[in-house]
Amino acid sequence: MSIETIVAIFVPLIALIFTALTFKRNADKDTGATAAERATMNANISYIRTSIDEIKLDNKSIQKDVSELTKKVVEVEASTKSAHKRLDDLMKG
Repeated sequence: MSIETIVAIFVPLIALIFTALTFKRNADKDTGATAAERATMNANISYIRTSIDEIKLDNKSIQKDVSELTKKVVEVEASTKSAHKRLDDLMKG
């Protein structure tokens, strides 16, 4: 077997081996990048979920405050009406 034949056989084999190794290395990098992206997205989703829960709690608190203020306004209006009636009675009498 001549040296040219040996080279002709081994060069493509070596190229094939390097191609396979390069492909595997790139696949590992892609897997690592995908895992990092997923971890980042999961962290962001968790942060969004926590923020939404806080907003819901704040909203409930605001609704409670508005309800209490509405009750107080009704009381103040009734008191004001009563005071106006008393003033009108004093002015007439």
